[in-house]
Amino acid sequence: MEKIFAGKMNPNQHTVDLWQKAEALNKKYISLHLNETLDYEKYKLYSIVISSTQLEGVSLTEIEAQLLLDDGLTAKGKPLVHHLMVCDNYNAIKIAMKAGDEKRGLTPELLKELNAANMASTGQTVSSALGTVDGRTGNFRLVNAFSEALGYYTDPQKIESAVSAFCQHYETMLKNADFKECLTAIFDAHINLIFIHPWMDGNKRSSRLLMNYLQRRFDIPLTKVHKEDGEEYIACLKEAKENGDFVPFRKFMLCQHIKTLENEINLYTNRNHKKTDSLNKDFVMFF
Repeated sequence: MEKIFAGKMNPNQHTVDLWQKAEALNKKYISLHLNETLDYEKYKLYSIVISSTQLEGVSLTEIEAQLLLDDGLTAKGKPLVHHLMVCDNYNAIKIAMKAGDEKRGLTPELLKELNAANMASTGQTVSSALGTVDGRTGNFRLVNAFSEALGYYTDPQKIESAVSAFCQHYETMLKNADFKECLTAIFDAHINLIFIHPWMDGNKRSSRLLMNYLQRRFDIPLTKVHKEDGEEYIACLKEAKENGDFVPFRKFMLCQHIKTLENEINLYTNRNHKKTDSLNKDFVMFF
């Protein structure tokens, strides 16, 4: 890989407190066994997919996306491509979860598989002097890539070696890592794959799929990047690209992880309280 940014985590008290909070929430979340609840896994993945695609411009609301995934119902007046992006991303995250459950190693082939599923209905074919790439196959781009927010990305002729080095690097980093080391490496993998930008389209979505696959593989609850925090997400990516410092991005992602777990735990707790209150009322009425 050409360059792996390795900004140091600031050892200030606020950061220490965040890590302690994240670890405590992880333990609490796992202890609740939420994945054993009927359909919990499906709707958790729905939530991640909806936010991830909304970050990339999808206009479907949460309800519209849920009706699409549950019943195949399209939203009136919304672009077809937005529906396709949601369906493809959902299929891709299911592949990511299966790969994590099976403890599959991180390889270029797996990354291509995730992107191929992610772009199955919307990938385009692009030709250049280096050849032709069908964007639905997961094959790496053969054209230069540039974005207004993050500038130029890895030269297309260096992508294959960059991705191979990337996979080897994080396979090594994640071996025998403790919770903090593991989650930090996963967040770094997320951002580094964006910076390599191996594909013509779907890079950020595929990088978030990579993050969730690694979290599942290493038994860490999934992180959702929330749509309402999209501007800060891009700002942290930009700062890391310009300055080679991952600290702001790591902190942002840690806060997203905490926010995800707090929301899930609170939702579960509130529902249980409502059920208990209802049962108590029924009990009183009965007697």
